[in-house]
Amino acid sequence: MDSLDMITSDLFRYKGMNFPVKEKLRPKDIDALKDFEIRPTDVFIITFPKSGTVWMQQILSQIMEASHPGWAEDVTNRAQIPYLEGRTVDDPFRDRKEPRVVRTHLFPELLPHGVKEKQIKVVYVLRNPKDVLVSLYHFAHSWVLMDSPTSFEVFFKQFMDGKQFVGSWFAHVKQYVAAQEQLKIHIVRYEDMLKDLRGEVVKICAFLGEELTDEAIDHVVEASTFKSMKINPKANYKDLVETTVYTTATMRKGVAGDWKNHLTVSQNEYFEKVFREEMSEFPLISDIESLLQ
Repeated sequence: MDSLDMITSDLFRYKGMNFPVKEKLRPKDIDALKDFEIRPTDVFIITFPKSGTVWMQQILSQIMEASHPGWAEDVTNRAQIPYLEGRTVDDPFRDRKEPRVVRTHLFPELLPHGVKEKQIKVVYVLRNPKDVLVSLYHFAHSWVLMDSPTSFEVFFKQFMDGKQFVGSWFAHVKQYVAAQEQLKIHIVRYEDMLKDLRGEVVKICAFLGEELTDEAIDHVVEASTFKSMKINPKANYKDLVETTVYTTATMRKGVAGDWKNHLTVSQNEYFEKVFREEMSEFPLISDIESLLQ
């Protein structure tokens, strides 16, 4: 650990991104991900943590299962769609049927070379950062690879300073919006999925080039509701609670606006001030700003 750039007791920073020191991943392993073999049919789910990763895993697994007979394995979504930089429970290098779907939180510059070179399709999920903050706070209490926050106030400051898991939400979002010129990215808003899940599933299918019948789309939508996922052992990560990777269930509410139950008036004002400073040159500021409500 002496050679790691520790930013908190449980996180080290490497090339602008924060990684759990308890994870079996070190700088040489992170660099090696650049050479991860990319196939033309691969699809990447990219998110900032707690932005809807588990939800998108379920949606894409259902789409692929419907459009590629024999694609689904008798495993969890987590195993079917492994976490690229994960080492504790996932194996992103195991052989899987195409089209392979991979999930990651990596910043653009850390992605495998082939994602850009082969113009791999990327689904990027964007969520109100205030809700991301709150969800990540609760997640930190459950995930054994992170130290439990001492208080919401301390966690809030660390999040705003980019000193929590992965790093700065602002940097992550800005870099991926800018990367649309180099990568093949479809941006999905968490809040839009809450409002019209079917409409967003149709858009995702069109982006992926997957032609599903209306009946198949209806099935994808029904299987991807929070209510359905909550009781689906393939989707809800219950197996990891049972094996002590998480101490409590990771699917909490699946709603928008929970930040209102946590942020004080002064914290909210500070958040919005930082947001406007960070995103002042952001080309989609008027659209993204609606996320803060």
